[in-house]
Amino acid sequence: MRPLSALLVALLFVTAAALPVAGAYPTQTQERSETTATSLPSIATVPNTTNQLTIPAGDVRRSSYDSTGIDVGTATAAWSAQLQHRHEALSFEERFRQIESRDARTRLINDRLADIEAKEQALDERQDGAMARYARGEISASTFLRTRLLVDAEAAELLETLDRIATAPDTAPDYSLSESTTARLRSVEGELRTLTGPVGGQLQSAETADRTHYIEVSDDGYMLATMTDDEYIRETRLDGARDASAPDQFLQTAVNDGDPGTDRLDVADERAADLYPWLYERQRPSLTYYGTSGIYELTANHPNGELTAYLDGGTTDIFYEEQFRGLSDVQTTATRRNVNDTLAVTVRRSSPTGPLLVSAANDETGATVDGTVTINGQSVGTTGGDGVLWTVEPRGAYTVTVSTDTGNTTVAVPAS
Repeated sequence: MRPLSALLVALLFVTAAALPVAGAYPTQTQERSETTATSLPSIATVPNTTNQLTIPAGDVRRSSYDSTGIDVGTATAAWSAQLQHRHEALSFEERFRQIESRDARTRLINDRLADIEAKEQALDERQDGAMARYARGEISASTFLRTRLLVDAEAAELLETLDRIATAPDTAPDYSLSESTTARLRSVEGELRTLTGPVGGQLQSAETADRTHYIEVSDDGYMLATMTDDEYIRETRLDGARDASAPDQFLQTAVNDGDPGTDRLDVADERAADLYPWLYERQRPSLTYYGTSGIYELTANHPNGELTAYLDGGTTDIFYEEQFRGLSDVQTTATRRNVNDTLAVTVRRSSPTGPLLVSAANDETGATVDGTVTINGQSVGTTGGDGVLWTVEPRGAYTVTVSTDTGNTTVAVPAS
């Protein structure tokens, strides 16, 4: 069960004549064609860790910090939707057990899958609408985050329902899912998995719902990042890097290779190696695909954290990514410091939209200082008893201010 229940108690997701061979795809930082200025969604290089999916700087429409907790109405709506999905799943299981006809069981499964597919599409559209409205300034960052929570919660519950459908034949030894039904189930599973995410899960937890989140949106994508006590957590989705209607190039390349031993996962793996070279120098991640959706999932536990990335077979690009990164492994590459009276503030940078370390101390005694931290006037937390705060670095130039009862110190940080 997802952690929302704890929150509720507390307050309450071109067919071509010659397709490219593995390893010959353009990188995600090259332009799609010479006739357009639209660039592919970027895979950014980060020091001492794996690359990360990022919104191209010129495509960012709005960005903000937000630490608003999830309100009672949002928590209630999410919990109500989850209960409804669980009721429908239990009802499906009961009806499946009662039906004896194979054809009737197949119709029941197909009807249930059709309902889940429709719900997944509605969730996708709800999230896209929220991204567009936030990008246009029509809704607040808090409202966007709450929509993201609702989408995440419902998508996670629908995944639970899919599990029930997949295991329902276990109660009927003479019945099994057809290959086409299994592919259909896996396809919608892939779509739903890209509507869930670690930051959405953080928002549902009573313990972490009020943490500060950094948000960026473009016209067709978002990036959310936040911190726990020891981890940097990030999720990025770029719809422009997905073309669900295009032929699966990984599959087509494998078929056209002429070698019956060529597997689509090997082709996708070579593409992923181009996009995440730091990771592949250290290990080969796990890779799977989801039915006929063209979605390929890469997962890895690497020396500095965890990566889950989703490639689209139509574009061969990463369109959704989740990252966990241990703060103890973050390399800070630039330092800025300023002193006002005795309050000394030091800012240690890593990378744009990556972890940022702010520390405050008495310049004369070296004692740590507990102060309120703002970035460009937006509150991002406090340095606490140990005098340090990890937060998320914005793009471009910015100012960091630490305020105490006796004064404040501001550090101006230039664009990297």
